[in-house]
Amino acid sequence: MEDCVSSPKARTALKRLGNDVRGARLRRGIAVADLAARAGTSPSTIARLEKGDTGVGIGVL
Repeated sequence: MEDCVSSPKARTALKRLGNDVRGARLRRGIAVADLAARAGTSPSTIARLEKGDTGVGIGVL
């Protein structure tokens, strides 16, 4: 998938969002696979979201 986010501010925001999601998930003791099931997506998508991947769809966010 082509990277559509060119703004450094947007990239920073996505990284922060990913870190926040990961922190919240870990504090609650939720596995990546369980969060993915709850969100209706794949574990790899959750992993990408947590890394701040710009290719994660807005519907997942």
